[in-house]
Amino acid sequence: MKKIPAVCLVLFLQCFATAAFARRAPDISVAPTDWGQASPAEVRMVCLSAAGEIWKYCPDTRMSPILLHHRNGHPQTEWNRSRDGRIVIGIEARDRRCAQMAFQFGHEFCHALAAHSNDWRRTWREEGKPNHWLEESICETASLFALRAMARSWRDSAPDRAWTYYAPEFSNYARECMGGSGSLPRGTTFPAWFHRNEASLRRNPNLREKNAVVAAQLLPLFERDPRGWEAVTFLNLGERDRKMSLARFLAEWQGNCPPKLQGFVARLALVFEVRL
Repeated sequence: MKKIPAVCLVLFLQCFATAAFARRAPDISVAPTDWGQASPAEVRMVCLSAAGEIWKYCPDTRMSPILLHHRNGHPQTEWNRSRDGRIVIGIEARDRRCAQMAFQFGHEFCHALAAHSNDWRRTWREEGKPNHWLEESICETASLFALRAMARSWRDSAPDRAWTYYAPEFSNYARECMGGSGSLPRGTTFPAWFHRNEASLRRNPNLREKNAVVAAQLLPLFERDPRGWEAVTFLNLGERDRKMSLARFLAEWQGNCPPKLQGFVARLALVFEVRL
């Protein structure tokens, strides 16, 4: 048998890896709305990178194409889809504020995982979920996870070589978020803090400073086992109970996950001193 030259084998493997990534890359299109100094292509490059740092750990997940647009006000993932079935996400960041753009899109992409992937018609998406604060906190975790991962990947292989110098901005932005609103009050443990704040989070899931505190506790868990991002796709498949306790919510989440992801949910539950 004729031996294949090593250089040919390397090229073949590189092409195969590129094709595999293309099959797994999120399908994101960017509306030509007001992005300031950034072009839609540049916006897509940043957001595709942020989503890709999470999406690569979701090999068994299906998700419809995403339509991204600029919106004034807070970022938002719509519950309703576009007429052609696309997931609609709006972010506020514009110009070339890449770190802010990645942070916002990472958060919203996580909402898309939780509400629009796999059997998305089964998910509970309306208002009134008592433990929706956990999804909001996990989405804040996704932002930090994406930023820290992009700091590493853009340092070595940015999507555009000219943009390599943005890599430190991602890690700096994540550090500022964790060192500011994500910090626990001095002398307070997380369980004690959570005991005092759970009721307010259940009333209002969008208390961003409190979401940030929870996110800082969850980040090490996701960084140690990033397969946990696929567990997020099973987060909203439980019963529609507006008084559901956190312990029951976590147990239902674990039960809806495939066996290979149930251990991750059990470890996450321990952060809140819930044993499953």
